[in-house]
Amino acid sequence: MLIPKHIGFIMDGNGRWAEQHGLPRSAGHYAGIAHIVEILDICHDFGINNVSAYVWSTENWGRPTDEVRALMSGIEELGPRLADELDSRRVRILHSGSREGVSESVLNVIDDAVNLTKTHNHRILNLAFNYGGRAEIVEGVRKVVTQQPQPEEITETTFARCLYTAELPDLDLVIRAGGEQRLSNYFLWQSAYAQLYFTEAFWPALSQQDIKGAIDYYNERLSR
Repeated sequence: MLIPKHIGFIMDGNGRWAEQHGLPRSAGHYAGIAHIVEILDICHDFGINNVSAYVWSTENWGRPTDEVRALMSGIEELGPRLADELDSRRVRILHSGSREGVSESVLNVIDDAVNLTKTHNHRILNLAFNYGGRAEIVEGVRKVVTQQPQPEEITETTFARCLYTAELPDLDLVIRAGGEQRLSNYFLWQSAYAQLYFTEAFWPALSQQDIKGAIDYYNERLSR
């Protein structure tokens, strides 16, 4: 069985999971953040050491104020504990996304997590927070232009070095929880050749069986 080198998750369905359990939507966001550790352990058991998780898109700021506030509070409260837990497991945390519009308190949590785990290299969790695929490509173009290369010097490789994920291989498999079947502006460049797997399971309930099903699907597609 072929194992993806880099797997990406679209963490959808937190609010609906909470409603399904008679809880406020904010409880779903807390559960979604906490579930990241379990998902990482499952991926590690399968031999997948590069994991990217779509935590918050640039479009998500348009959600109801209470829901936005709940997720930011969840990051501030659970983020340091999550960082300590992953540091103890020797997992490196990376951040893909814009810093614009994010509160200083949330940025501090992200920066502290990145700095705390920066010496770990074997296992990586890349958090796509305040991220948008199109915006990333535009920013990458701006970086390339500032380097003032000759047109013929601009290649896919040189451009990829200007993206948030310069340290990571491209995505092999993208799993979207929550039943929707679209990428929603998620790593458009990096997922160009990725297999896409959609499951009805909400993110806080995503299980080892779901991930095993995605890996089996990945292998089926590659064998065609």
